[in-house]
Amino acid sequence: MNILYLHGLLGSLNPEKRKVLEKYGTVYAPTIPYKSKSACIDWLYQTYKEKQIEVVIGSSMGGFTGYYLSRLLQTPALLFNPALAHRSVHQEIPSPLPTHQHPVYFTLGAQDEVVNPKETLGFIATHFPVTQNYQLHIQQDLAHRIPLPTFKSATTHFFASLFKAPSSPKKYLFLDDIRTVDMVYEPVFTEHFDVVRSYKKFVEYIKRNGLPDFISFDNDLGLDNNDSVAPDGYAAAKWLVYESGLDLKNLQFAVHSANPVAAEQIRGLLHNYIKFLKSKE
Repeated sequence: MNILYLHGLLGSLNPEKRKVLEKYGTVYAPTIPYKSKSACIDWLYQTYKEKQIEVVIGSSMGGFTGYYLSRLLQTPALLFNPALAHRSVHQEIPSPLPTHQHPVYFTLGAQDEVVNPKETLGFIATHFPVTQNYQLHIQQDLAHRIPLPTFKSATTHFFASLFKAPSSPKKYLFLDDIRTVDMVYEPVFTEHFDVVRSYKKFVEYIKRNGLPDFISFDNDLGLDNNDSVAPDGYAAAKWLVYESGLDLKNLQFAVHSANPVAAEQIRGLLHNYIKFLKSKE
């Protein structure tokens, strides 16, 4: 999963919070020149629109930016004390903007003296259509700054909520020859996954159970019974695209391979194919 984090006016993503996010995927955390560039939203969109961003997270000024950028990128968003109603620095809002098709999660501090939570609630009531999927969490003891425990709790809830409730068989599939789910994802997700250890078991599982809602791919799947290199995660992705005959346009997936080249091969193949399918609708 590719995650875009947007810092506040004078902030940055500290190492502890980056480590929390890296449990879920690859983290992009650019330095944003809010004061010197008035078109930061468009600048970020042009920079990241081809990076296959799947989640946008922002705090304060980054929450404001993240709301509009997530509409442009059409991704879920997690916004901490977003400066939606008022800002101390002018930023241009692109127009026209598409309707948000993904959920937006808010964490607001009732004690925030920088971004008034009542004004944020007023903005949501005034500007959000009735069809917008959003969730509000107002923390009574929270001020403007987001301490690490609050950040971790909010992100855990956010990512868990992006996964639909499991059915039987489980709707999330983890392809890896060695690692367990909790070595890659937060323990809260472990119970939602079935695990397969080889290309052959991957194909058998999907033929038997159908397409999962979410697949997490490793690439290197070790050796086969003849001590030759086994078919890898890229081979599994190619089987899905070229041989399975399944409709993949709603497939959600992540790549947890430590090999960046192999990971990009899998992401590129699946993202491009899903994009092609959706263009035919």
